[in-house]
Amino acid sequence: MKNITALILCLACAVVAFLVLGFNYFALYQLLPIAIFYVFQLTVFKKINRSDTAAFICYILAGLILLVFPLTAQLMWYFDINNLASKSSTSGLLFVWLPIYAVLSGIIICSLAWIMSRKSGR
Repeated sequence: MKNITALILCLACAVVAFLVLGFNYFALYQLLPIAIFYVFQLTVFKKINRSDTAAFICYILAGLILLVFPLTAQLMWYFDINNLASKSSTSGLLFVWLPIYAVLSGIIICSLAWIMSRKSGR
């Protein structure tokens, strides 16, 4: 993915996060997975070729974990799909733990892609 496409994708995810949570400091915390994806896009993923299948799969997984998973969860909470927001007394904890889960699993995938890109570069 080109850097401009990744930037537009990350900005779109950030806009949705701000629309769901409003403009506050807590919404900035929700941008952590998006920022990590963009940093890895600029450093590790721009070196990955599509011919390197394993690293490309890691790139797709990182995009799913760091961008799609948090975005989907936020939209499900906002639109109250499956009574996610109204039936649970602790539904707001989703926004506390979601960035942590996404970042930890995303960093593992991005680290694997970094290791694979270093080995293929030799």
